[in-house]
Amino acid sequence: MQDILIAIWQHDFAQLMQLNKTTLLISCLVLILFLESAFVFLPLPGDSLVLLSGGLIASGVFGYEVTLLYLPLAAGIGSVIAYWQGHALAHTRFMRTIERMVPPKSLHRATDLLERHGMLAMFISRFIPFVRVLTPMMMGMTRLHLTQVCVISFVSAFCWSMTLSVFSYMLLQVPQLAKYQQLMGQSLMVISAILFVLAVLALVIRLCRRHPD
Repeated sequence: MQDILIAIWQHDFAQLMQLNKTTLLISCLVLILFLESAFVFLPLPGDSLVLLSGGLIASGVFGYEVTLLYLPLAAGIGSVIAYWQGHALAHTRFMRTIERMVPPKSLHRATDLLERHGMLAMFISRFIPFVRVLTPMMMGMTRLHLTQVCVISFVSAFCWSMTLSVFSYMLLQVPQLAKYQQLMGQSLMVISAILFVLAVLALVIRLCRRHPD
């Protein structure tokens, strides 16, 4: 895995493909997208990884199926798992712990989206970090229809992944920006790592400050 990260960092895609580990890289991305959508206490950088995947498609490392099939499928399944968590763990001590872990604004946004837009909230929340896992959990707590949740989960995951990857792909097609492709890829990796560390620190601080009664 270290060889893969070094190859991406150095923008050496020929070496990346020679390593014959693109399947491993795709599997890791799929796993991260699934975990990020399924578990609110895992603040993984889903958005930046989809953007990075779009850049890898533009560079010829990935095929279009990665962001149009594999990643949306992983994110959609993750949302369904989040729904079942809310359904099974509603009003338990675990859910109260979750409420202490997430930023207050994220919980407020998820609640506001549900009250104002109902099932459409799940589609909208897909584009908002943290909120995209809270919304299906809250839908599970209120016992909303599973079939509708599944449909919106996969449709929203597809639209989210396609939008971000197409944006990244088209950005690298601009001649004036193409020469900065390596810098943009490195920036995405650094930003992803920083956001992950900051999110973990924020969760730890919130748990330390708010102990259960």
